[in-house]
Amino acid sequence: MYARITGFVSRGRDCIHDCVLERWASTRACIIAPERLMRLAEELSSRCETLGIDVTRGVGSCDIAIAIGTDRDILHLLQSLENPPPTLTIAPPGYTGYLTHAYWEAIDDVLARVVKGKYSVREIARVHAVIDGKREVSALNEIAVFPQRSAITMEYTLKIDGEPLWRDVADGVIVSTPLGSTAYALSAGGPIILLNAEVLEVVPVNSTEPSRRPIVVPRTSTISIEDIASRYPIEAIADGVTRMRVDERIEFRSGVPVRFIEVEGGATYIAKRKLGTYKELQSLPPSAKFVYKMLELEGPMSVRDLAAKTLLPERTVRYALNILLDKGLVEKVVDPRDPRRHIYRIKGVP
Repeated sequence: MYARITGFVSRGRDCIHDCVLERWASTRACIIAPERLMRLAEELSSRCETLGIDVTRGVGSCDIAIAIGTDRDILHLLQSLENPPPTLTIAPPGYTGYLTHAYWEAIDDVLARVVKGKYSVREIARVHAVIDGKREVSALNEIAVFPQRSAITMEYTLKIDGEPLWRDVADGVIVSTPLGSTAYALSAGGPIILLNAEVLEVVPVNSTEPSRRPIVVPRTSTISIEDIASRYPIEAIADGVTRMRVDERIEFRSGVPVRFIEVEGGATYIAKRKLGTYKELQSLPPSAKFVYKMLELEGPMSVRDLAAKTLLPERTVRYALNILLDKGLVEKVVDPRDPRRHIYRIKGVP
C-alpha cells in the first residue's frame, strides 16, 4: 500500500492536487484537495488504509471522488471537472459549509459507511453558459452577469427560447439553479426553489423598471441575454470563482448535474443550512450584507481590499465588519502573507 501525489490542476492562483484510492478490485476513488490542505489528504490516505482501502495511482477511471475543502474550494473544483464522478465532500477541521456533506471530525465513521455502501447519491443541477458562441462555463449556484465596475448599470434584452421577454436597465442579472436560489439570487429578491425542481430562475438585480420580477423557467428552456450595453465591460461570474468577459451575448441552459454522495440529510438539507445564515443576515444593514457577500465570493480580504472591491468608504467597511464580527459571521485574523496586517474572512474558513 502506498500514497502518491499524481499531479495538480491549476486555475489561477489555486492548485488542486489529486491522488487515487482503490478499494479491493472494484471501487476506485480519487481524493481531491487544494494545496494548503494536502496534509489532510495524506492523513485521509492513511485512514483509508486502515479500512482496507488500497491507495494507488491513476485518476482517469474513478468511481467516486472525495473532495476536502471549503465551499469555495468545492466550487473551484467543480469548475475544473466537466463531468465528475459521484463526489463525497468533506469539511476541513473546524469548518461548517453549505456544500460539505461530512465533517472531518467524523471522517472514520463516514468512510466506514462508504466502504459498506451505506450512502445515497443525489444529483444537483448545474447551469451552463456559452459566451459569445465561443467560451463555456458551468456553475452549481449561479452565473451572474454584471459590469466589471460596481454601481454601473447595463442594458440588455432577455429572451426565453428565442422569444424576447423584456429590454431592461439594471445593475445586472442572475441565472440561478435551484441550489443557487438560496444564495446570491435570494439576496437579490429571487424565490426559494426546492432542489428537486427541474427549473432555472432569472433574477434582474436592481432594475430601473419596478415591474421587472424574477421569473422561473423550465430547465429545458434556453435563456439568452443579448444586445448588452454599458459604459464598462461586462463579465459573467460563475459561482464567484470564474470571471469571463461578455462582448455581445450569453446563452444559458441546464448543465450536466453534479452527483453528491450523502451519508445523511434529505432533499432540503443544504437549503436549510443556507437559510440559517441568510436569516441572520436579513436584519443587517445593506453594507454588512454587501461586505459579507464579497468575502464569500472573493475570500479573505483586508479593509482596504474590501473598500476597493465594493467601492464603499473604508469607514463604512469597518462599520459593516464590526456588525458581522458581533454576529459571529466573520473573524479577524493575521494575514499569513504579511503578519503586520489583518484580514477578515467568513468564520470557520481555514
